[in-house]
Amino acid sequence: MTSGEMTRAEAIDRAIGRVYTTADYYEVGREKVREFARALHDDNPVHWNTDSARDAGHSALLAPLTIVAIMGAKAQTQLLEKSVPGDLLKSGVLQIDQRFAFHRPIEAGDKLYCDVSLESYRTIAGADLFTVKTLVRDAEKGVMQESWTSLAGPGEDADRLPDDFEDIVAGVLFTGGDQHVQPLVPTEAETAPEESGIIWPTIPFEDLAEGMSLPTRRQHFTRGDVINYIGVSGDPNPIHHSDEVARAAGLDTVVAQAMLTLGTAAGYLTSFVGDPAAFRELTARFTSPVYVPAESPAVVEYTAKVKSLDPATRRATIVFGASLNGKRVFGRCTAVVQFS
Repeated sequence: MTSGEMTRAEAIDRAIGRVYTTADYYEVGREKVREFARALHDDNPVHWNTDSARDAGHSALLAPLTIVAIMGAKAQTQLLEKSVPGDLLKSGVLQIDQRFAFHRPIEAGDKLYCDVSLESYRTIAGADLFTVKTLVRDAEKGVMQESWTSLAGPGEDADRLPDDFEDIVAGVLFTGGDQHVQPLVPTEAETAPEESGIIWPTIPFEDLAEGMSLPTRRQHFTRGDVINYIGVSGDPNPIHHSDEVARAAGLDTVVAQAMLTLGTAAGYLTSFVGDPAAFRELTARFTSPVYVPAESPAVVEYTAKVKSLDPATRRATIVFGASLNGKRVFGRCTAVVQFS
């Protein structure tokens, strides 16, 4: 580094708080809603049947809660490429935490922009920890949801990766389309809206009791599920399809996407609640990877229970979890739901 050049940490610190937006909107397609619901094993009829969605008060098919994984993840990748020296995608980065705040339901036909900003950066034990905020807004309806994604990378001085790791990754990464990426555009931070007061159809609040458990769900994740999610969501991280890259990154084998397992958890919860639009918050910490063997499925067990009830607001906090072979996949997972 020569005199006048910024260090890596200084460059990252300078980027914190700057807000950028996607140059063009992402139009939510009806068939994309169905594709995404299928990838998440989510059979809620509001994602599949227009009449069911309209009966629930929506103007079109309702998107699954985590559909921001499609357009938001791409914007996050662009932001990190702009803000963080080096290539995080080729460094074995992992998602460790995800939080959502839902303001308006996303429907087929919505035209969405993603505003992204680097919220925080710190180094712990040689690892880089980043938090990226993504605000999703419709061209006409305004702010739809906010999300905060925490990522962990090996850090500038880490030595856990082999010297040829970037070459290994480069050999399996998708090679097309880079020339068509539109640069992010600087913008001003948007303010989240006041609550609309709309009550979406759910099971009755009176049917709930503190401590009641939801039915357990066992979900199979195969290599086919993981690869299908890559195609549907556009997630380029090769640890989800290449055993060689996964092992070079210190993993046992290919791992399922964090947003695949969380999106499936959201569908599990909404199958109990009713309308996904009733969700106000969703938070999860990813505590251990879901390894997906090449020739057999990973079987994840989802559980949940009602933690607390607020009769004044008719809201409930639901805690949920997931385990693989008895080992926890999630930690600190909660959902806040507005019941009818």
